[in-house]
Amino acid sequence: MRVALVTGSGAGIGRATALRLAADGRAVVVNDVDADLASDTARAIVAAGGRALAAPGDAADPDAVAALVADARSTLGEIEILVNNVGGAPSGVGWNELRNTSADDFYAFLRLNLGSAFVCTRAVIDGMIELGRGKVVCVNSVSAVFGQRAGVGYASAKAGLSGFVHSVAKEVAPHGINVNAVLFGNAPHPSRTPERQALLDQWCHFGRPGTYEEFAAPIAFLASEDASYLSGTTVVVDGGTLRFAQL
Repeated sequence: MRVALVTGSGAGIGRATALRLAADGRAVVVNDVDADLASDTARAIVAAGGRALAAPGDAADPDAVAALVADARSTLGEIEILVNNVGGAPSGVGWNELRNTSADDFYAFLRLNLGSAFVCTRAVIDGMIELGRGKVVCVNSVSAVFGQRAGVGYASAKAGLSGFVHSVAKEVAPHGINVNAVLFGNAPHPSRTPERQALLDQWCHFGRPGTYEEFAAPIAFLASEDASYLSGTTVVVDGGTLRFAQL
């Protein structure tokens, strides 16, 4: 049974991805900064007959990630699948335009959305190289392509994530490791206002946000052997809302 680590999997897309990977026969390391949410997802996997380990912690903290990876290896085995899903706005940091964004706030966005991918990938990549196989999937946003008003830190980090994926993919493909990304748009978000959601739905071909399960499915594909010849690829899953240049 191959082992998958999914960051930010206590809720939303991350939780749906953890459940989907477990349904596909993977043992799942459930990471979230909220220990209760991580435990809840892990319990749901076990209740459905799967194997899971709750691994709470900050995915951008090298020491915390090293500890949870060591725990996962001793409990479930070597991590062969990594889904870098954690992201969004850092705790206590708002969505502001450039002139109202402090340097600390900007760096906080980079740490969460880009730094976490670096830290987690770096923590598991040597193990994948030793095995001669592995899958790394990074969850990205259409903001990486078109930017986002009142989101300069977020968009910058997500654009950096694209470069990260392309660079690491080149380095590790000779070791049998696939590194790819999923570019999401119009994913449901609990803090989004009805007015904002209506605008996004207006631009979407389907006139609605995607479900968490619809976003988890392409992640599961990239984490599978069916994606064995994909490297440095970005799969766009946005219901047709990629033209976010107006935001």
